[in-house]
Amino acid sequence: MSEARIQIQTVRFGELAVDQSLVVNFIEPILGFEASRQYILLDHAENSPFKWLQSLQDPELAFVVTNPQFFGIPYEFSLGDDAVSKLGLTNADDTLVLTIVNIPQGNPTLMTANLLGPLVINQANRKALQVVLVDTSYATKTRLLPDTQQHESNDVTAGSSAAKTHHSPRPS
Repeated sequence: MSEARIQIQTVRFGELAVDQSLVVNFIEPILGFEASRQYILLDHAENSPFKWLQSLQDPELAFVVTNPQFFGIPYEFSLGDDAVSKLGLTNADDTLVLTIVNIPQGNPTLMTANLLGPLVINQANRKALQVVLVDTSYATKTRLLPDTQQHESNDVTAGSSAAKTHHSPRPS
């Protein structure tokens, strides 16, 4: 039996046919993007540490997401009982954690990830939630790549949080 397919129109990827069973449903919208609650995860490229989180409601809205552990960043936090309940999580292996990536125009080596507001997805039921962590040292703009050019003094605060890359499930 084949899954029901839906057609979506996107600015970056054109028209796509996706399995309805792969739609990620945010219980609460991503902060600042209240009009979009349904997304699809798209691979950026084969074996890429990035994925695209494409909105089904807004053809222009696509976030670049990744798991910061792919970049050697130790990233762990505990989900509160409320989040676990909202997501319907019963098995830790069903949990997919992604962070939104910000890629400054003109200098992608200065890309950052929002470790303070991770996206948590229950892969079993496709429910998702952006969790805002409290009492942590994580920041909204954590560099993903080491600083190899000490002489640069670019301001990393510019750029859009709705970006252009993507990635993947949990690391192996």
